Amino acid sequence: MIPSNSEIKSRALAEKLAHEAFLLKGENIRILNVGEFLFLTDYFLIITTQSVRQTKALAESLKVIAKQETGSKGHDEGAATSNWMLVDFDNVVVHILTEEAREFYDLDGLWGDAEELEFDPS
Repeated sequence: MIPSNSEIKSRALAEKLAHEAFLLKGENIRILNVGEFLFLTDYFLIITTQSVRQTKALAESLKVIAKQETGSKGHDEGAATSNWMLVDFDNVVVHILTEEAREFYDLDGLWGDAEELEFDPS
C-alpha cells in the first residue's frame, strides 16, 4: 500500500522532532507507528528526560520546531512541574517523561505491538 501524502508528512514530522529531541539531550527516543491502533494520530514519539525541568524545556523547544515545520505549535498537557508532558501535534503525539515516569506508566509495554520506526539521530 502506498502511503498517503498526509502519512508521509506525519512521518517526516515525527522523525524531525525525534532528531531535535536527540540534539536537546532527550534519551531512549522511540517513534511508534500507532496509526493502525488509533484513529486520532499516526505516530507516538516517546522521549526520556533526566528532570522535570528538562521535560518542560524539551516540550517548549519541540513546539517551536513544529510551528516552523507545520504552522501549528500543537497542544500540550501536563503542568510545568509534571514528570510527564504530552504535546499533541495531531498526527504526531509526543510523550516526554522522566525515567521514573516512563517506567511507571510503561507506554513502551502498552504500545508494544506498534511498529517502531528506525531512528538514526545523526
